[in-house]
Amino acid sequence: MSAPDTNIEKQETRHKPALLGIKGALIFGVLMILLLLFVVLNNGRDGDESAASLTSETGTSTAPTVAPADGTMSGAAENN
Repeated sequence: MSAPDTNIEKQETRHKPALLGIKGALIFGVLMILLLLFVVLNNGRDGDESAASLTSETGTSTAPTVAPADGTMSGAAENN
């Protein structure tokens, strides 16, 4: 059963620090989620731009060219 004469103003002043802490934690959590989304989306966009700039600037693939172990060259260098 509940108390018949509850003083709301008194209870509000007693619980004020706890309520402020809860509100602060909620605000902090929302800010952290927004920061996480910003960082993830910003990194994803930068990765696409840097990958596109690598292929457009070089015009070739980024795979390394490896010479055969016997010292012979193959491909365009062989024709010179």
